[in-house]
Amino acid sequence: MFVFVQGSINLITKALAAVGCKMQLLPDPTAVHYHLPDGLSVRVHRKFEDFLVELTGYFPHEKEGISQFYNECWKVFNSLNSLELKSLEEPLYLFGQFFKKPLECLTLAYYLPQNAGDIARKYIKDPNLLCFIDAECFIVSTVNALQTPMINASMVLCDRHFGGINYPVGGVGGIAKNLAKGLVDYGGTISYKANVTDIILENEKAVGVRLSDGRQFYAKKIISNATRWDTFGKLLRTEKLPPEEKNFQRLYVKAPSFLSIHMGVKEEVLPLDTDCHHFVLEDDWARLEEPYGSIFLSIPTVLDSSLAPEGHHILHIFTSAWIDDWKGLSQKDYNIKKEAVADEIVNRLEKTLFPGLKEAITFKEVGTPKTHMRFLARDNGTYGPIPQKNPKGLLGMPFNTTGVDGLYCVGDSCFPGQGVIAVAFSGIMCAHRVAADIGLEKKSEILDRGFQPLLRWLRTFA
Repeated sequence: MFVFVQGSINLITKALAAVGCKMQLLPDPTAVHYHLPDGLSVRVHRKFEDFLVELTGYFPHEKEGISQFYNECWKVFNSLNSLELKSLEEPLYLFGQFFKKPLECLTLAYYLPQNAGDIARKYIKDPNLLCFIDAECFIVSTVNALQTPMINASMVLCDRHFGGINYPVGGVGGIAKNLAKGLVDYGGTISYKANVTDIILENEKAVGVRLSDGRQFYAKKIISNATRWDTFGKLLRTEKLPPEEKNFQRLYVKAPSFLSIHMGVKEEVLPLDTDCHHFVLEDDWARLEEPYGSIFLSIPTVLDSSLAPEGHHILHIFTSAWIDDWKGLSQKDYNIKKEAVADEIVNRLEKTLFPGLKEAITFKEVGTPKTHMRFLARDNGTYGPIPQKNPKGLLGMPFNTTGVDGLYCVGDSCFPGQGVIAVAFSGIMCAHRVAADIGLEKKSEILDRGFQPLLRWLRTFA
């Protein structure tokens, strides 16, 4: 799901605008349609009030609790949306925002160490409704509400209503294509099929990168969008792990990867009122976080029919899976297992949503965690970091700077974590911090020297 709305956290649109690009969008009337145990079928409507009415219809005894929980989410979202979002590691910017919006900054500071599950339990008692909140958070972070930082949950659970979900015409791949074109148009250079194997260090400072073909590139600053496990476990040839990275690996572990199925199906198998996005957990709440337990389904052709041949729909199906489940297999056994697992997933969707689905398939391609590891260059194909135990909100999540001079990290293993909005925020933060460090943005060396140790000290409380 990709969000293009108005407000400060509309970072994808801002990034596109920064390189002179704009995309045609299609409004999605339903952010996600849940199909959950005990016949719980809830549409997250574009209009927040309509969503509340539908959810409260299943839990009328929790009407007040539902309202109170989501109102707290809106407090966080509205505070974020009122600020100019830049690097939280840059003290001049941070203090400037505090003086302009002290109440909003204090609100975010209050929620920084808190998780969505703890907030939900202040207002909600019904165990099935709490399981629904777990599902709401799972689609954000691949963990339950007690392990999902309140700030992350609020960004997504409210942003989908603040202007709604909007889908880019031509598919989400257009986002990357437009960004790439804009960067080149503005004088940038992008090297494709350029596999980085090493970050080059000189006097313990990151100064460049080495590619698999032997080429070397040097720069004032080096930014890695690999996971922190890949950055500090594979790309850096250093024996000593920086303390910040030790702390990160103490607090977080790699999330599972996904099994992905891309299918083309005959259009008649889908009812005319089919929604674009679905989340399926049909029989047992306990399977929410288990491999192959929950199913994510996206049907982009519901919104943009031009993406598929006439008379067809595209289905993108994915479910969490661990790479260990796919290791040690011969190519023959690997292919057999792919088809067997994919068939089971399709059978579940056929039983729950679309009778006759299997017979309607005209194209099917299956990817496993090994596929994700190979093509995305992510350790074990991981979706990102998940906490070892219930975290103190986002307190332990590292920022963009690292313990290696000249090296920055960006992406889902940096603050504020997983999800499209969060990763876009990480990129904006990193760009601002690097710009300040090379003199393109205002910076106070005196404030910076005192502020960075303070941030490291605060993270020790995680």
